[in-house]
Formats: sequence, structure tokens, C-alpha cells
Amino acid sequence: MILLTTLRGDRFGLNPDLVEEIRANGTNCVVTMITGRSFTAAEDVDTVHHILNEHRVEVLRRASTPADADGDPAGDAAGDPEAEPAESAGGRPHHGEHPDYLTPVPSKEQ
Repeated sequence: MILLTTLRGDRFGLNPDLVEEIRANGTNCVVTMITGRSFTAAEDVDTVHHILNEHRVEVLRRASTPADADGDPAGDAAGDPEAEPAESAGGRPHHGEHPDYLTPVPSKEQ
């Protein structure tokens, strides 16, 4: 979610993945969603554009940063291609950033 401000000064959140258009309306901004619903924000177009871009940068940064079992950024071995993957509860190799349900299922031929 991104947080914007109404013309009355109240904060509201929008799903940035559903934003279709941002349009200047004087010193304010109208945000139109893919659903067709529009919201007027006190922020200007450049500020809303910056907020949307920063949100996407943060999402991509988090997606590309391996995490340990607690969800925290992993230690030095995270980016080490020589590091051995941990084993999951089923004894299969398991990479810390992927839960067990993403472990490939062997084909019936094996």
C-alpha cells in the first residue's frame, strides 16, 4: 500500500498495483484506479509519481534480497553460490528463501 493525503488532511492507502493513471488537478492530483474509481490526493503529481516508483523499487529490492528463516535479510552466505542449501523437513535440499511448497515435485517417471 502507498499512503496519500485527502484534501481534508486524512491519510488513505491505495494499492499501487491497481493505479492506472495519475493526473494533475491544480496543486492536487487525481489518481484513477483500473477499476475506474478515482481519488483526489493533496499531493502533486510529481510526489505521487515518486511515491509509486519508490514503492516499486522497494518491492523489487525485497524480492531480490534473500531472507533467512525469520524473514530477515540473510547473512554473508546468502549470495554465496558455493554454499550448500539447507535441508527441509522432508530431507530434500531446501533454499532458505523458498518455502517447501516451492520445492519441485519429481515426475512420475522417476
